[in-house]
Amino acid sequence: MKFIHFNIIITLFISIIVCNAQAQPIAAREKEPGSALHVSAEDLLRLSDLSRNGWDSYVVRTTIQNFEDQELKEKGVFEVRMKGTDKTLVKFLNADVKGQYLLMRDDDMWIYLPNTRKPIRITPLQRLMGNASNGDVARTRYAQDYTAAFNREEVIDGVPCYVLELSAKREGATYKKIDYWITKSSSCPQKAEIYLISGKHYKTIHFDRYEEIQGRMLLIQLTITDRLREGRTTIMIYTGYTSQELPEKYFNKDYLEKLR
Repeated sequence: MKFIHFNIIITLFISIIVCNAQAQPIAAREKEPGSALHVSAEDLLRLSDLSRNGWDSYVVRTTIQNFEDQELKEKGVFEVRMKGTDKTLVKFLNADVKGQYLLMRDDDMWIYLPNTRKPIRITPLQRLMGNASNGDVARTRYAQDYTAAFNREEVIDGVPCYVLELSAKREGATYKKIDYWITKSSSCPQKAEIYLISGKHYKTIHFDRYEEIQGRMLLIQLTITDRLREGRTTIMIYTGYTSQELPEKYFNKDYLEKLR
């Protein structure tokens, strides 16, 4: 408690820096040496994360729809609780999987099944549903998991973008390599091409729609296209973003069996 005044000062200072970064046009910021980008690639990646994560502690409902040859095959609904940059709890809401939870903490990830005594360790790359991996739902702060390098500028779907090359920098990262398109005008993600460690093209993600929610521009829909299995796509829809202070105990794997 004796450090509370110092912590408040530091928090306010960081908040001012982030707000200024959001308000300031990219062209007005310091140019990264050897590139056309007027901000460091790492800073741009951090800015892009803001549109995928509402607050430091929040809840969002995620609906996953899987299609094969444009026919809806399955649908899953999840309540996602996120706290800070390294804690996510995913509650499965479908009746046939009631009582299941997925927990991400730092580089570790587990799934809890009601008929098991202990959570089971899993990886971010494993499929949660359709083309959506565990990490696509639980690990959405790319700046924590990847180093970024400027590649080029490109216009896609009529939108001018910066293209970054992302490389995994921590063990818990979902993917090893991502080519990432970020819009010049808003610093929001536009597209991602995902590659496996073998170099094989794994999936494409289009960030389809954003909406202003409580003064923040937030992602409300994305589409994942499977590049290994033709004709398979997944749509993820985000609703009910709510800023909420979440108890630390929710993110303890030994507490999962007590959740309802």
